[in-house]
Amino acid sequence: MAAPLTLDEGLRILQVCLEKARALNLNVSIAVVDASGLPVCAARMDQAGALTPDIAYGKAFAAAAFKRSGREMGEQWPPGMPMVVAMAVRTGGRFVPQQGSLLLRDGDAVVGAIGVSGAPSHLDEQVAQAGVDAFRR
Repeated sequence: MAAPLTLDEGLRILQVCLEKARALNLNVSIAVVDASGLPVCAARMDQAGALTPDIAYGKAFAAAAFKRSGREMGEQWPPGMPMVVAMAVRTGGRFVPQQGSLLLRDGDAVVGAIGVSGAPSHLDEQVAQAGVDAFRR
């Protein structure tokens, strides 16, 4: 069994993601969650939109809950599908199955997820990928 994601690991991932967003000249929000989808840490860049923190968390939560990337879920469940609406309602709006979230793994075990919101989804995913690349145990 893999050790839980720590705050120190989350903060390091968050910092790498912020650096990537700055390098891409983006203003986003980033959420890092543990394997159960609970928040570890998050940040909203100065010019990021007001709803981006909630969306970033929803993306990370969905990835952790379903152990799948946001892109995979978005391809299977496009916005507006009854299942997506039902899950969003059941989770109090925390379920956002869209590109811009990736899993954090320790070997085969999922230990958390990163969600990013505020840019086009493919760029959100690039920011999250920087955090995944920086996460090594």
